[in-house]
Amino acid sequence: MKLTRAIKNNWSGLLVLGLALIAWELLAQRDRSFFFPPISTIFSTFYEVWFSPRFLEHAIPSLGRMFAGYLLAAALGIVLGMLTGSIESLYKTLEPFLEFMRALPHALLIPVGILFLGIGDTMKVVLIVSSVVWPILLNSTEGARNVSQERLDTAANFGLGRLEVIRRVVFPSALPMIFAGLRIGLAFAFIMVVVSEMIGSTNGIGYYILNAQRTFAVPQMFAGILLLALLGFGFNSLFLWFESKVLFWHHGETGQLEG
Repeated sequence: MKLTRAIKNNWSGLLVLGLALIAWELLAQRDRSFFFPPISTIFSTFYEVWFSPRFLEHAIPSLGRMFAGYLLAAALGIVLGMLTGSIESLYKTLEPFLEFMRALPHALLIPVGILFLGIGDTMKVVLIVSSVVWPILLNSTEGARNVSQERLDTAANFGLGRLEVIRRVVFPSALPMIFAGLRIGLAFAFIMVVVSEMIGSTNGIGYYILNAQRTFAVPQMFAGILLLALLGFGFNSLFLWFESKVLFWHHGETGQLEG
């Protein structure tokens, strides 16, 4: 039932996707270019490559690195964001540093990571953390700073200490902003794990795609890209589902306001 409802709600997008795939297939069949394989060839190659031990060899290590870095960044970003957003003096002290780190292209840290940490998993996880932590931290900080003064005054009247106020008032109120940062961070984690594997690795999806390109295994290269697209879409959909369960109260409030 939910699948049928989702198809009805997104029929135009599915139609565009289907037409794009058909156009790809027809153009590739007409041109017969080595560098532009038909979508049917890519799909068959996808099945051959990823429904095989290569999934364990390349996809599982990538997902392990990504989630290790993502979860560490989430924990660090949320904790620091709650403290920074709740303590005004700390926010004023760190604001210039946070704004600088927000603007820094974190892919540039890969050569530094390789220099100090080599090309092992530690380097990749550290780079993912260094990239993902900032959107989570900044959104968490903004969420904490935007808590209404009325709620803070009520908590003070009940005699709650600073940490109790953060845990019982600030954190729940900041959850919508925290989830916004977590969603951005998830996309960053995908980008950084692939880029880091392309530059320094002996396995992983990024390594597989780059190696296929270097050896002119074009259908295999596109199969790797397709896997990344499907994983990204799947994890984003799961994240939105989880967010809807956790923030049902928030979506209900915004829906009422819009109505």
